[in-house]
Amino acid sequence: MSENNRVNLVIIGAGRGGRALIELLFQDPTVEIVGIADLDPKAPGIVLAKRLKIRCTSDYRRLLKRRKVDLIMDVTGDPAVGADIAKIAPTAEIIGGHSARFMWEMVEARIKSREEIERLLIEYQSLYELGLKLTASENPEKLYHTIVDYATGLTNTPAGSLTIFEEKQGTMSLAAVKGVTKRFSNKNRWKVRQGGLTSHILNQDVPLAVQDVKRYPKFDNPIMVREGIRSLIASPLKTEGRIVGILYVDDFKPRQFTTREVSLLSLLSTFAAMAIEKTKLLESTRQLAITDELTGLYNHRHFRQQLSLEVNRADRYHRSLSLMMIDIDYFKNYNDTNGHLKGNEVLKDLGKILKEISREVDIVARYGGEEFTIIMPETTRRRALILSERLRRRIAFHKFENARSQPNKRLTVSIGLASYPECAANAFDLIAEADKALYEAKRAGRNTVCVSTRKLRMTAQGRVPVLKTG
Repeated sequence: MSENNRVNLVIIGAGRGGRALIELLFQDPTVEIVGIADLDPKAPGIVLAKRLKIRCTSDYRRLLKRRKVDLIMDVTGDPAVGADIAKIAPTAEIIGGHSARFMWEMVEARIKSREEIERLLIEYQSLYELGLKLTASENPEKLYHTIVDYATGLTNTPAGSLTIFEEKQGTMSLAAVKGVTKRFSNKNRWKVRQGGLTSHILNQDVPLAVQDVKRYPKFDNPIMVREGIRSLIASPLKTEGRIVGILYVDDFKPRQFTTREVSLLSLLSTFAAMAIEKTKLLESTRQLAITDELTGLYNHRHFRQQLSLEVNRADRYHRSLSLMMIDIDYFKNYNDTNGHLKGNEVLKDLGKILKEISREVDIVARYGGEEFTIIMPETTRRRALILSERLRRRIAFHKFENARSQPNKRLTVSIGLASYPECAANAFDLIAEADKALYEAKRAGRNTVCVSTRKLRMTAQGRVPVLKTG
């Protein structure tokens, strides 16, 4: 922004839209129109700009390169121009497409009163500020609820929801709701059905406004009907050609939504889609930092961090915690016989089995090489032994490729188990005890589970061992 705190604005396109934007913004003390560009020297916006002594040019590139620009309004309607502007002025805010059209259509319609214009400008400024706030957000849950809150406020609707499209699964998931019952929220994931209402909305580029769902032939959502929803706006969330989700605002009575309400929701949806994509990208980056690339399980570093957290939590709330160490039997033999690529396939298959059989609260990680580990919060030694034995049997009977080349004619694992606070005073001790138990399982003939039987007793100095691992 310039030193006098005015936004330096450039308008690309000087047709009716460009002229309308000049009429709207020229007297605005917070905005300085530093230039307008159009190939036609007789375009309405160029004629007006010359009269107001605003710099005019036929080459927007030269204008953007020479002047410091805070905000660019592209009313050409040409996607190629929009893409070119983004490359030339990557630090400027760019408003184009539906957003720019929305602004100049407001003026061209000659809004009846100055008070209405000011109110709409306040809404737009709020949307602009919200857009900045949303794109700066990194907390997905908070972001989703902020979007729904603002959407219902803009449209003065009592209810709303945000759904996210999961492209790989072809499903929608409910991310945030407002003003609906718990029963509505229970249906949190569903398949997108070809020909259904959701599919129809996702295929649109503009919001769908329904005055009365009972009179809309394509409305086939029994959950919304049971909820008592009678009218809605469903705005598809898209950015750079990718489908992100759908933003809904709902009313419990038939209602004719205004053009302004639909346009405002469309503009909000543009900001929302960009913010959601950015948040998902950040989350994906975080996952890559804590995930083992081959198996998709957590990596060793994240395992260490989580184990310390879980031990501290168990200590604080006086709960049990168990740790399982898992090692593939004769894995070197498998690699030597079948090659490392086949060995990697075994590691990936085993990772899937561990995820399938473990509980949602468990933390499954690749410890290193052919060794894996599972942190089991709030799990006693007795319960952990049952889970470990179930896992051992599942792996032993799984049909891994070329498993008969193994010394025992199948691919198996050995498991060592230790529990806190029974046999360990801290996270480091817990790993050491589970590792010792794993060694005992190997020595006992493999394809077995061994449990640390070390016991600690409390003294003034803390926990001390009274028995060794057996």
